[in-house]
Amino acid sequence: MADTRVLPISSVKYGLKAETSFGTGLDSSGADGTAYLTQPVVQAQKPTFNIQRESRLLSGRGSVKNAADTVVNTRGGTVTMPFEMLATPRTLAQHMLLVGQENGQSGSIAHEMEIDGSSNNKSIGGTITSGLPHSCNLAYYTAANEGIKVCGVIVSDLTISGDVAANGGLISLSGNYYSGFSAPVSTSTALETNFTIANWADAETTYINVLDADTRTLDADDRTELTFIMKSFNFNISNGVNRVGFDTNGNAEAYVFPEYVVTGDLTIKYDNQFNYLATNNVIQDFLDGDTLSLAIKIGDGTVSSEGEMNIAAEIQYTGDPSQDISEAGIFHTLPFECVQNASTEAFKITTFKNEAVTAW
Repeated sequence: MADTRVLPISSVKYGLKAETSFGTGLDSSGADGTAYLTQPVVQAQKPTFNIQRESRLLSGRGSVKNAADTVVNTRGGTVTMPFEMLATPRTLAQHMLLVGQENGQSGSIAHEMEIDGSSNNKSIGGTITSGLPHSCNLAYYTAANEGIKVCGVIVSDLTISGDVAANGGLISLSGNYYSGFSAPVSTSTALETNFTIANWADAETTYINVLDADTRTLDADDRTELTFIMKSFNFNISNGVNRVGFDTNGNAEAYVFPEYVVTGDLTIKYDNQFNYLATNNVIQDFLDGDTLSLAIKIGDGTVSSEGEMNIAAEIQYTGDPSQDISEAGIFHTLPFECVQNASTEAFKITTFKNEAVTAW
């Protein structure tokens, strides 16, 4: 008789917890009691094991593949998992760290992550000190004894999005988790894990809203700072992660982050500040290859309480600005990449959460 149990998506959850030793399970007892931080997602998609699986038609076997000739190899693979959630103070700071492999803490506590070519860690492996570089255990829970634990998890790419017409202006995060630990073993990535979900920290319910952006400015090389009326923004951060080496189980010994790249787009209103006149011509900025300083500050700019966020970026347009036309008027959509501009960071984001990175 078929099992009539139905698993609703609301029963599935996943959490993250910082590792102290790269790729090692925080609790390998089989009844994992780790206090994972629940992530505020609507739908938790399962991890995908990207391994070698090859069915072959060997010479002399006839015209149909033989079951015995199939090769399945879990060594040397990766595990990936997409995510999408609303940004909370903790999830934003945590995912900034997991993708940028850099964190500056000040006050009580402002978390700053910058992409500048020197501050970002180039690799991760071995013992992790003071939370940097940063990797996590990821716990995927469906039911008792049916969980999946993935170790050595970082974020390979992260998109930070804000749209005044979506989610009531709440900022969202999306991207992909990455692990080079695809071979299930007792001390690391493991299947059939029984998580003690009573120990998990609840997801936060404080969010970050683009409608609270008090500062929205663009400053071109040859003119004064101009304030824009914004429709939306997207910042896409990637680190190009690759696994390095292998241990006795075929899992990664380290990761390397060869290039940090930040791209995005900004949609702003066509008006006297941003038009096609000689002084404020967005097309001319693209044709001239100008570098512009972009600032978006949610809150008063001090980043001293939860819900506040600052973004500063040095941008160059990567394409001819297009038009976004609707009954709300004509807007420019400005595609860009972030570049180091002398001593000014290509990209810097600051948010507030009164927790040290070692607490994550």
